[in-house]
Amino acid sequence: MMSDLQKDTDEHGDRRRAQRFVVNLPTDVLIKGARVTCRLVDISEGGALIETSGPVAVGDKVSLDLPKVGPTIATVVRVSPSHIAMAFPGAIIISSIVR
Repeated sequence: MMSDLQKDTDEHGDRRRAQRFVVNLPTDVLIKGARVTCRLVDISEGGALIETSGPVAVGDKVSLDLPKVGPTIATVVRVSPSHIAMAFPGAIIISSIVR
């Protein structure tokens, strides 16, 4: 049986233009002024998926502390009970993160 997250990823995969890299790294995200510990699941030049729960809604702006890059502003594009998908306003250089 396919999980909701896998199904969601499959359904939205054709809209993504940049390759995603699985990274599984601990980090933090700033949601409405509160720092929340999370796990960076995957990342691309245009967005990221984190594993966490928080008081967040689609369209909210958050600041994701990207390892070796630093705080990066993103817009929440999808929320599930355990994950938050976000898009960056422009392409970011992810080579230092995915090494």
